[in-house]
Amino acid sequence: MKAAIYRWRVKPEDEEYFARRWHEITEDIMARHGGGGSRLHRAENGDFVAYARWPSRAARDKAFADYSKDPDRAIPQREGKAELIEEIWLDVLDDLLIPEAELPERFRAR
Repeated sequence: MKAAIYRWRVKPEDEEYFARRWHEITEDIMARHGGGGSRLHRAENGDFVAYARWPSRAARDKAFADYSKDPDRAIPQREGKAELIEEIWLDVLDDLLIPEAELPERFRAR
C-alpha cells in the first residue's frame, strides 16, 4: 500500500469551497476509482494538508487522470483556488491509526 501527503495553499475566501470539493472529490475517487480514503487537516501555518491511501502510485495516477478528463468538473487546483505546494509519497510499513469511530472520548472535540 502507498500513501501520499499533499499540501496546498488556499486563499481565505476559497477555504470553505476547497474543503467541500476535497470531500466530494475524495468520496467520488473512493467509489469509482479505487482510492483508499483520505484525511484533510489544517497546518498551524494555515496550509491544508491531506493524507491519502492508494493501492499503488499507478492507481492514483489513473484515478486522477480519469477524474480530470471532464473539463466541466470543478477541481480547485484547475480553477486557481488552490496551489499544490508539496506531494510526498510513502510506503506504508505498519498501520496503527485508530479508525475515527473507535477513538476514545478524549479525542472528541469539546
